[in-house]
Amino acid sequence: MSFGGIPIQNVSRNQAVAVVRRALALGMNFIDTARGYSVSEGIIGEAIRGLRSECVIATKTMARTAQEAEKDLQTSLSQLGMESVDLYQIHNVNNDEALEQVMKPQGVLDSFKKARREGKIKFIGITSHRPSVLVKAIKSGEFDTIMVPLNYVERTPISELLPLATQLDVGTIVMKPLGGGAFTNVEDALKFVLKQSISTVAVGVCTIKEVKQSVAVGNMPFTFDRDAEIRLEEQAKTLGKSFCRACDYCQPCPENIPISALTRADTYIKRMGFENWHTIYPGAVEKYENCQNCRKCETRCPYQLPILEIMATKVTWLRKEYRHKLAESKPEEGK
Repeated sequence: MSFGGIPIQNVSRNQAVAVVRRALALGMNFIDTARGYSVSEGIIGEAIRGLRSECVIATKTMARTAQEAEKDLQTSLSQLGMESVDLYQIHNVNNDEALEQVMKPQGVLDSFKKARREGKIKFIGITSHRPSVLVKAIKSGEFDTIMVPLNYVERTPISELLPLATQLDVGTIVMKPLGGGAFTNVEDALKFVLKQSISTVAVGVCTIKEVKQSVAVGNMPFTFDRDAEIRLEEQAKTLGKSFCRACDYCQPCPENIPISALTRADTYIKRMGFENWHTIYPGAVEKYENCQNCRKCETRCPYQLPILEIMATKVTWLRKEYRHKLAESKPEEGK
């Protein structure tokens, strides 16, 4: 079980640092973050101060040129407070064109190799939401690890990618094991992933309770019986295929709309309550009213979701279920 560094952006710094340290204390010593996860690297850097030898740190860059990648690496090392990062990953390579771009001569991959020769990174990885892209990537022999979504709904990697990674001795890091929090039966969802041929599963956590829950599952036998499968099948039916995984690759929005906060509002509110959701994402509904229908978010979505349609549905639900609370928090005209 690994520590996924996305959710700690959404809680106080003190809480986030405490969560990382508790994870380390319980043995969850592989920590994954990214340059694109806002304050995540800085929080992790603070949390592991004096504990560097006890953990394996992975981060990522969305850079598509060597110069940008080198700059991002220096920023990441500074934020993490380290001279060398264990695993550096080319982030979100979701089509063949992007793969060609990062692997071309004097490109991002070459900058990674240079950083490895200089001792700034130890291993090179690549992440994608498209298993077919990762198949091509690891056939090149250039990557030590891959990171890919895998859960009860997203099962494509099982047929070709995972066996190939095992054959080529490429480490496999699973993201989105809970479908971005959509699967509420954590034990069943994680056991389904853990029984596959993988190296580790990165679970996004932001509370000590979630850390304990994930560690507990990791310490269980990797059994997955028919009853667990039936439970996941039932939940998968309610999700369908058009649910937001909260990867946030749709961002940034020109109107600063917190897209995943709205597309996943019902899931978040069920998990943390309306007050907490509204505190973390203040004015989300009001910001939605500024949407210009530019659809830039939809062009970036690796799952090709109808984001505008989903947001409209969730905002309608919010206005119906939380009308009074939204009205109370809305600023008066001219203020």
